[in-house]
Amino acid sequence: MRKKLVLSFSSATTPLPCGVLRDCEAWGVPCATGLLRCRRLRHNAARLTSRALLVAVLLFCPPAVSAQAQADRLASASLEELMSMKVTSVSRKEQKLSRAAAAIYVVTADEIRRSGATNIPDVLRMVPGLDVAQMDANSWAISARGFNNQFANKLLVLIDGRTVYDPTFSGVFWDIQNVPLEDIERIEVIRGPGAAVWGANAVNGVINIITKGSKQTQGGLVVAGAGPTTTQGMVQYGGKVKGGEGAYRVYAMDTNTGNLMNSPGQPGNDGWRQLNGGFRSDWDLSPRDSLMLEGNLLSEHGGQTIKGLLSLSPPLEGVRRDALDIQDGNLLARWSRKLSGRSDVAVQAYYDGVGHTGFFGLHENLNTLDFDFKHHFAAGDRHDIVWGLGYRFTGDQFTRGFAISFDPPKRANNLFSGFFQDEIRLTNSIQLTVGSKLEHNAYTGFEVEPDVRLLWSPSDRQAFWGAISRAIVQPSRENEDLRVDNTAFPGQGGLIDVVSLFGNPRFRAEELVAYELGYRAQASRRVSLDVATFYNVYHRLTTTEPGTPFLEKTPEPVHLVIPQFFDNKMHGNTHGAEATVTWEVAERWKISGSYSWLKMDLHLDPTSLDPLGTPSQPNPYSPAAAGMSPRHQFQVRSYLNLPRRFEFDTAFSYVDRLPELAVPSYLRVDARLGWKLGESAEFSLAGQNLLDRRHFEFGGLNLVLPTQAGRSVFAKLTWRF
Repeated sequence: MRKKLVLSFSSATTPLPCGVLRDCEAWGVPCATGLLRCRRLRHNAARLTSRALLVAVLLFCPPAVSAQAQADRLASASLEELMSMKVTSVSRKEQKLSRAAAAIYVVTADEIRRSGATNIPDVLRMVPGLDVAQMDANSWAISARGFNNQFANKLLVLIDGRTVYDPTFSGVFWDIQNVPLEDIERIEVIRGPGAAVWGANAVNGVINIITKGSKQTQGGLVVAGAGPTTTQGMVQYGGKVKGGEGAYRVYAMDTNTGNLMNSPGQPGNDGWRQLNGGFRSDWDLSPRDSLMLEGNLLSEHGGQTIKGLLSLSPPLEGVRRDALDIQDGNLLARWSRKLSGRSDVAVQAYYDGVGHTGFFGLHENLNTLDFDFKHHFAAGDRHDIVWGLGYRFTGDQFTRGFAISFDPPKRANNLFSGFFQDEIRLTNSIQLTVGSKLEHNAYTGFEVEPDVRLLWSPSDRQAFWGAISRAIVQPSRENEDLRVDNTAFPGQGGLIDVVSLFGNPRFRAEELVAYELGYRAQASRRVSLDVATFYNVYHRLTTTEPGTPFLEKTPEPVHLVIPQFFDNKMHGNTHGAEATVTWEVAERWKISGSYSWLKMDLHLDPTSLDPLGTPSQPNPYSPAAAGMSPRHQFQVRSYLNLPRRFEFDTAFSYVDRLPELAVPSYLRVDARLGWKLGESAEFSLAGQNLLDRRHFEFGGLNLVLPTQAGRSVFAKLTWRF
């Protein structure tokens, strides 16, 4: 039976350019009127050199397949099943994706497998509205809805409920979040505030990485991959504990990434090698009780190139190659109990210890101990309540590096928290969610982060939602206690002048009040749509303000310090929209497209004297931050199952320019060819950045000089036994 296929990403309707196929009729798709006919297009294919036509061929014109060929269903779930998928990140309880009153996107395990990615940042590129930019071989800048930076302080990241947000520099070191991609069940990404349940720093978004239970990963697994700049290998084994009440898995992984190219086209000093391993164990203690234990160890050695002050006498600035040395270990335990069919509790505790050397030899030892209690229950027919309590201890100790230090060098902080959320069913189609997080931190004391959300579902296939939220960015050690000597030069009277950035003990929390509207619909059995809009109002944003110069005798010689201090003298607003369309073309073919638009308006307070920075030395703590996030982004992804257990997956994306960092816009095309070798093995060949030899994705901030993401190919073999 023939089917006419029409794809629409906007108000214009575009016929499927099937004429590239050798045998269009094999798809049951007649060639579109007005397009080049099959023979003519094939005859002229050698002359089609424009990038737009190349992208169209990669995305929409796979080889012909037999109409009778049987293939595995793409992404293991239909659109109906995906809309009914259970998510936990919005309300800290299970709920259907279609009933979540938030801008949430779920990356499934099958999408991760078919992405061709070798790390989590590359996986996150497929999330609409998320800005993912590689700074060098071991550093990424990732944020949602603006304010991107190497340490994006408005994005909270969790792995199995354990926060990996760094309380020293207010961000995430993405290189050490090297979870085996084969063990990830899904990644839930919220664009917008999640502070009412997750607390401070869940301001512009939340990324929740959820790994598979050990019962899902039984048997052996060997993964080996290699490319021009990256090699990766992993061995893993999962088994059951005698008696069948428990299961476990253990793994070891080796990742080796070479240097990327810098601006002159020479290898940078940013290569790194990482050895990591870990375990997970899941136990059914009783029909009502379950226990999960998880632990990981990691060792990483690498490098980075830093620009800054090299010598005080004589005053000298330049480029320095720094060594990176990271040791990390964590242990997590979670006990869950079903009290009844309408009530359950969970208690979680984790420890994380990290030693990190970098940034001119600065060494940090950071220890985190966290306890969390959560209770979920239904009260009557209309109220579904979640509440909880939490405590977190962080203790650090620093050994100063050249031109960078913390004062005091040792500090311990306590964070106390509690939250309450009530989902109220007003009618069968309308639900109201109200809640708030209350926290007491060591820097600003008590903070309240309320949230109100309304969802209207006129049918099972569509939902309208809106939200008003308040969230804060908790001050960090950097904001209060950091000192960085940025530059030095000869001054008056034979003195050397040193410009230094200092923390501020009176630094306050940044504040966001967010207004959101969204619409989610399954337009047909094969087409779904998700749209979100937002208007964010920010207060007390970070600036750097000049202070009174003073003389300093140590280190010699005597020099004049020209200080700058962190402060909160900027405000502004951002607004934008994000849209995603998913089309299941056939049983074997799915296409998704997304577009995001962002506008940032930031302004200094009248009392601010914040320097605006220069193109060669941009200042992220000023209105110039608006030019460090792309205004426009879009992408199109195609997943195709071919005969004989082949898969062909492609992705085309566009990222707008970053004017403040002098980074031009770029197009990116990735492609993957996979082949399932029976039931136990799979081979894939993935190419990234196929249009460009290399390009910059972000500029140099936080002392680190950027390198260029380049064209690469990665071959991978996976064997399960």
